[in-house]
Amino acid sequence: MPSERPPPEFDLAEGFKADLESEPADERVYRIACQLYDPAGVSDVAERASCAPDTARRHLKRLADIGVVEAVSESPLTYARNESYFEWRRRNRLEKQSQDALRDRLAELTAREATFRERFDAESPTAVDAFDHADYDDIEEVWIELSEWHTVRERIERLEAVRRDRDADSSVEENAA
Repeated sequence: MPSERPPPEFDLAEGFKADLESEPADERVYRIACQLYDPAGVSDVAERASCAPDTARRHLKRLADIGVVEAVSESPLTYARNESYFEWRRRNRLEKQSQDALRDRLAELTAREATFRERFDAESPTAVDAFDHADYDDIEEVWIELSEWHTVRERIERLEAVRRDRDADSSVEENAA
């Protein structure tokens, strides 16, 4: 019987890098730009996107023109992702969902938030001292849960905003009729 070898480990970063290298330069710069949570210079983006700095500069300017990134400084020229653009995209995707789908997702998220409130006996993740809920060795797990709670709250707020916008739009349409 042949010896069983464990499967090779899947390296997500290597898979992403291989996928990225096969893309055209504009797509590579776009995908890097979407990850610019901290300002980065043109040469840094060019290096990460495996393209010439002039190519990165041209594509970053185009992305800035359409709002994906914003110039943070001029000398040296640095860019960061435009969070308001990404928020607009998330809301735009939600607006395309049916009212029932939005209601179901909101119910799931509010139930998840209720679980967090009960678990931590608090109204929000910012009101929780992680050390009150874990030993030093387990503190990372509590931080992860609090981060998830924060994300759940953001998603609830986004869904509520889309729902309110729909209600406002439908009441405007009813008044016009």
